[in-house]
Amino acid sequence: MTRKSPNRLLAALLVEAAWSAADLSRAVNALGTAHGLQLRYDRTSVAHWLNGSRPRPPVADLVRQALSRRIGRTLTTADTGFDEPEEAGDAVMAILKRNDPVRRLTALCRADIDPTRHALLARSVHSALPPILTVWEKRSQTVPQTIGNGRQASSADAARLETTASILALMGEKYGGAHGRSALALYLSEDVVPLLTAPARPEVRRALLTGAAHLTLLLAAMTSDVGHPALAQHYYHVALELAHAAEERGAYAIALRCLSMQARRLGDHRQAVALGEAALSVAGSAVPHATRAFLHAGRAVVHAGVGQRRASSADLAAAEKHLAQATGPEGPFTSYPQSALRYQRAEVLSLLGDHKAAAAELECSLGSRPADHHKARALLHAQLAHTLLDTNEVEAAVGSCFRFLEHYEQLATGSVHGALPRLIQRLAPYRRNPRVRSFQERLHAMPP
Repeated sequence: MTRKSPNRLLAALLVEAAWSAADLSRAVNALGTAHGLQLRYDRTSVAHWLNGSRPRPPVADLVRQALSRRIGRTLTTADTGFDEPEEAGDAVMAILKRNDPVRRLTALCRADIDPTRHALLARSVHSALPPILTVWEKRSQTVPQTIGNGRQASSADAARLETTASILALMGEKYGGAHGRSALALYLSEDVVPLLTAPARPEVRRALLTGAAHLTLLLAAMTSDVGHPALAQHYYHVALELAHAAEERGAYAIALRCLSMQARRLGDHRQAVALGEAALSVAGSAVPHATRAFLHAGRAVVHAGVGQRRASSADLAAAEKHLAQATGPEGPFTSYPQSALRYQRAEVLSLLGDHKAAAAELECSLGSRPADHHKARALLHAQLAHTLLDTNEVEAAVGSCFRFLEHYEQLATGSVHGALPRLIQRLAPYRRNPRVRSFQERLHAMPP
């Protein structure tokens, strides 16, 4: 840390937030945990900041986020009295400020697969969201036009991107987000980006941009699955821009829905609701029924997360209605399975306190999932264990924990980040239970 003059801006924000130094330190530590960081700040640390010291990156941005949520308006790092992070001059941080999404995607992917630069990206925290469309409209394009006189891209190239997306989505369901994540980053930077700047007819260019947006959405989801939510957010931002350039409302709305659910997981419920609303507003009636079902189901969860029971129930009903009318082909961006809707309904029911009904929905979802979809089944069993513990059904919950492990061990290392630690934490009060001890012994026997 470097010493500076007293931070009067931070002091004023604490007064506005009605927070003590201890309150701020607890909020920063909690946000750090959500981002995979182990922080141990206390009121003494905040006293140092108020006296002019500056925390190491990325803590200044966590302070900004914590105060933004508390006060209810978006703050910049400068508003908190902190200078730009020391890493702002680093080439990796410069990547995130590029306007051209194609160049930014290339640089992000190349940095992501480089071990040294990946570590910097993984330590980054959420930045402010770019301007989000709430009504579909044209705006100035930042995607580069075609360059050079190389081979003209064809519809076969675009079809290949969609086929690749379908294969990778299936592999992710089977083996988790860590399986092939680096390979996808390499594929995007080395194979997909050149197609986006190759000569192509307008309809082919739009199809290529759509395919690139879909692949970037998959990479974002895989990145979130391995516990790097801020890096995932950067990929989601690129996907938004590619989808808009492709004039593809569906992909744009899906990206907003994914950002909404990620914001909810990170505890930013206000932003989660705003993004869920924007997703459906942009989609309107112009997207397929399966996509609308997916969007309504996501908004149902975030509405339930803030206690809006009536709005959440209305969204679930709308999701059911649209899913019943869906006729699109099977695919990660063209269909929405009933089993997935049951999982979202279970989330809603749990959030609203109906844990028995939630458990029944989870059982139904499990009954229709393919046996080798290990990621989905692991998450379903984990959620079922939490739900059963909410009704004090400890024996049944431990049974779900054992079944979670059966699928968890089939996943690529690093997938479903945080799911196992959360289960261990929930079981801690029952450690004297023989079945819980048996589960703990099973964990100790697992390879490191």
